[in-house]
Amino acid sequence: MQYIMKTGLCKGLLGGLWVGGLCVGVLAFMAQPFAAEPAGKKFLGQPVTPMAGLYVATQDVPVRDKPDTNAKRVGSFDVGDRILVVGRATGSWLAVRNDGKDMGFVYGPVLMPLLDGVVKYPLSGRTVLAGGDCDWRIIHEGETPIEGQLFNSLDYRVRLDCRKGGSSYGFEAPMFITEGPFNGGVSPIHQIGIDVLELAQDYERVFSTNLLYDRDKREVRFDGLSVDKYRVKKEPPPATAKNVAEALTAAVAVALQSWSAEFWTDLGKALKAAGKR
Repeated sequence: MQYIMKTGLCKGLLGGLWVGGLCVGVLAFMAQPFAAEPAGKKFLGQPVTPMAGLYVATQDVPVRDKPDTNAKRVGSFDVGDRILVVGRATGSWLAVRNDGKDMGFVYGPVLMPLLDGVVKYPLSGRTVLAGGDCDWRIIHEGETPIEGQLFNSLDYRVRLDCRKGGSSYGFEAPMFITEGPFNGGVSPIHQIGIDVLELAQDYERVFSTNLLYDRDKREVRFDGLSVDKYRVKKEPPPATAKNVAEALTAAVAVALQSWSAEFWTDLGKALKAAGKR
């Protein structure tokens, strides 16, 4: 598996060690059903199964007037171009639209699906913990290109006000969700990361919690921490998430449940040293 790690402005490859590095490209092909339209719709005279989604071209690719490699070429997309897909044709061909007009068919395996992961309104909630609880609020901050990738990091910040064991902890944590599939596979699984900067060892090594948003299973699950001693012995269970907003809120709740007593002890010391407590 390959992971993207964000530490401040640094995003890199996570491969066994939680350190910065180079990102690698991924290639994925998947289709999301679009239930609002009936099956069997015609697109440029060809039968298609309606679906809707934004994709990115992983290489220069021709567009043809029929779902066939020998069909007439009616246009093309360059690597990195974003493409609106509106249907699946025969085989692995996808029906695409450009500038509001039906354009033609593109061979699907050269397109990577993208997640519309921007939630512009604030998200807030409360998570109950053993011996305490946390109020939190998530705010969208923008998006950042990921070095070596064709998709972006969708960036958020979460403000946490926690009470645990008779002590209070107030801090903010950068948070992101990957626009593209995190592992280069065909499954619509996106990485969510939460960094606690107060526990950074240096600029490129912060304490990070990694979670996965599985769109097929409609769940967010815990995937790992960058510091073993901050991990609870019993892994927190997955949380239901039917959309991006629910995935972000579930990620905060699952992350909080994954942090050990040692995490809270060291965080308290760090906040006190920084004059934040």
